[in-house]
Parts: sequence; C-alpha cells; structure tokens
Amino acid sequence: MASTPARRILYVTDNAPSPMGGALVARLHVRHLRANGFDAQLLIRRDEAKDFFEGDLPRVRLDETFTARDSDILVIPEPWNDVLMRFAGQPGRKVVFCQNHHYVYYGIGPAGSYEALNVSTVFCCGDVIADYLRTVMGYTRVPVVHNGIDRSLFRPAPKRRLIAYMPRKMPVEANFLRETFRRRHPQYARVPWAALNGIPQAQVANVLGNAAVFVALGRIEGVGLPPLEAMAAGCLVAGFTGGGGREYATEENGLWCEADDWIGCADRIARAMHLVEQPTEETMRRRNASLATAERYDLARMESELLAFWRDEIAL
Repeated sequence: MASTPARRILYVTDNAPSPMGGALVARLHVRHLRANGFDAQLLIRRDEAKDFFEGDLPRVRLDETFTARDSDILVIPEPWNDVLMRFAGQPGRKVVFCQNHHYVYYGIGPAGSYEALNVSTVFCCGDVIADYLRTVMGYTRVPVVHNGIDRSLFRPAPKRRLIAYMPRKMPVEANFLRETFRRRHPQYARVPWAALNGIPQAQVANVLGNAAVFVALGRIEGVGLPPLEAMAAGCLVAGFTGGGGREYATEENGLWCEADDWIGCADRIARAMHLVEQPTEETMRRRNASLATAERYDLARMESELLAFWRDEIAL
C-alpha cells in the first residue's frame, strides 16, 4: 500500500456519557483510518465525563494549552461554533464533518459561512445532507462517507411479540403514540414496548433481534441509523423518516408516515404487527427489502468511502 503522508487527522469530539450516534461515527472513522495507516486521533474537547464508548483510540486533550501544528487537519462537527472560531486563525487545515444539516447554522454563527471561519472542506455522512449543502449552501464539492452499521452485531434472531422504539428525540410524542396505538388497536394493547434508551449497542442489537416491529421516531435527522439497524435485525419498521431517512426509505422497506400523522402511524404499527403474526407474501417481501437496504449500509462501504475521501483530501 502506498505510504500515507505523516500528518495528524484530529477528530474533535467529547467524551460521550451516553450512546450518541455522532460520537460513535467519529470513533469509527478514527478506528478505520488508523487500521489503514493514517495518524488519526480523537481531539477531546471535554473529558470530565466517562466515555460511554470504550476503546483504546489515541486521544489528545483540547484544553487551553493545545496548539495545532501546521500539518494537522482538524475535523470539526458542524454545530461547534466555539471550536470553529478558536481555530479559524490558527495553524492547521480545518474540515467540517456534517452529520446533520439542520445544525449547520449553529456552527456558522455570525461569521455567515464556513469559509469565513477558514474551513477548506465540508464532507458529510448522507445523501440528504449533501443535497442540502449543494442546493441551498452552494457547495460544488460535497464528499459523502455514508454511515455504516455492524451487521455482525445487528442481525435477526427468533422474533417475539415485542415492539421496540427509541424515544430520545420524541419522548412526549412516543408516549402519545404508544397510548393511541393501544386504544385504537386493543387487540395489541398487551404487546410490550421496549424503550432503547441509554443502553450499550450490543444490548440494543439484542432487543432489535428479538423485536417483531420497530417504531421509527426520527426527527430532524441527518441520516437516521436506528431504522437501518432495525432492518438489519429483521424488524418490520413503521414510523417517520425524520427527513434524512428519505435517503433509504422506500414503499417496500417500511410502513412510513407523514410527519405528525400520529393516528396514521398507530395504524401502520398495527399493520406491521398483523404482518408479523399472520405472515403473507407481503411480510416476506418487506423483510427482504429491509435486509437488502441494510446490506448497502455495511462498514466495508463506509471504510472504502472514508479512505477514498481522506486520500483525496490529503493530496489537495
């Protein structure tokens, strides 16, 4: 393999006290880069909390004494205006990794653009994000490193009468939807709902593997990984794309609803339960479509796109 230029790629992040998807993706990038000869490290902004994500990735502390080298490339999350402003006039190349286009204006702040903060490149993790950056923000070069899921972890297991959901972004709505579903479809009122909140990824995968149905509660998403993880685990998915999920949502791989259509969503959850408990050709067709969708989002594609991006970026 060709030698990689000796320069640090520093992904700015926090110690994540809870299972936040953006923090996990940053760590996956660093792990893949290091496995392929790049000097990638985590640049930890705050490390008071215990990091939810265990691992041995090298870390540099971003405190008041930290100074970037001329050869460094700083990878900064799209909404972190304080970090962008701090390094705008300092050494090192600045790159923004946008995981959610809904947050870009927090990062830009009064400067008015990333370019005004001396950002040379904005790359992202999904097609809906890239489309926004091109059509609204005017970028002509928007590299995409699609997120990947660990399909050795998220895989089907024997199913049981269980509905899984992740209420973190929509706790009030999740409660309302669950109770609406139970009243509107009393034949399923006793089906348990498993909330996937603040638990390790392996435990999430275990619940999804056993769950018959996953309720997608996406809201202002950049991509939305939980529905993809549920598809990989063999769940029938019903719910909302959150916007970013339009990248992969189809008529076949989910029973998708318009935003705020709570009664319609309750009915689609009931339809999913019916398809599980009384399997038909439609049940198999939907499961196959879901698994085929999840297969496209494997870690191998993520690694391949990541390496291609960074080889091009370092060559600039």
